[in-house]
Amino acid sequence: MVYLEVFVRSFYAYSVEILPYFLIAVLITSAVQTFIKPQWFMKALKDPVKAPIYTSLLAGILPLCSCSMLPVANLISGFSRSYAPVMSFLVVAPVISPITLLLTYGYFGMSLTLFRLFGTLFFALLFAYITGFIFKKPPSLPLMTDKSVKSASFIYFLKDNLIGMGKYLMLGIFIASLIKTLIPEDIGRTLSGTPFSYVLIAFISIPIYVCSGEEVPIAKALSQVGFTTGNALTFMLGGTGICMPTILASLKFLPKGLVLSYIAFWVLFSILSGYIYDILLWKIRL
Repeated sequence: MVYLEVFVRSFYAYSVEILPYFLIAVLITSAVQTFIKPQWFMKALKDPVKAPIYTSLLAGILPLCSCSMLPVANLISGFSRSYAPVMSFLVVAPVISPITLLLTYGYFGMSLTLFRLFGTLFFALLFAYITGFIFKKPPSLPLMTDKSVKSASFIYFLKDNLIGMGKYLMLGIFIASLIKTLIPEDIGRTLSGTPFSYVLIAFISIPIYVCSGEEVPIAKALSQVGFTTGNALTFMLGGTGICMPTILASLKFLPKGLVLSYIAFWVLFSILSGYIYDILLWKIRL
């Protein structure tokens, strides 16, 4: 009975704390989806320097998870003569969106939100330019031509975002409440902040995979049972950044070597981001 009471209180507290941010983000995202036409970005893919920047910004404004981003990634790959634009999109899309940023702010505050945003953009562009230089796209591959895209209604996108992402958010709150209820706080404090904790969380979070938005309340629960905020960041990045369906599907339009590099990048990126954030936070507190 005590466990049930703790669970209900935790579920209520998480819901009240985060749902207003989620609703605001859904309204903003639905408006963006309604009025911004994808072909505007496609025209910019001809510039090899600016293209990865444009696709990373596109990824940041669309509410996509690691799996739902694949059709758009395939489209970008078809329009581009380089792998760099599609790689920057693949890195940013599953972890950055108006919804995930507002959820992160609601649970963790501004410092982690900004670190997640600019850290992801920086490493995404760095990875994109490096892989674009190393992996050359065969000139024999045909390029797509511009096609008009008919925008769906605002109500359609609003309903799709509320149902599509809302169910994963509520699942995340449910899991977070279980963690808060069942995991003793001293377990997190034992591992918290040690180099091994970042590696362990990264290798656990990547295989299990959580949908975009779902990871934030779970990460908050981890921080409340003793893990550091950097540990939580490692979980958020690793858990949403990659999953097996993504890897298998991306082999259809990316070479195997590039896909392996993509996997290695996510492991290192999630570990280093959490570790660096905790170091910076510790120094600021001093």
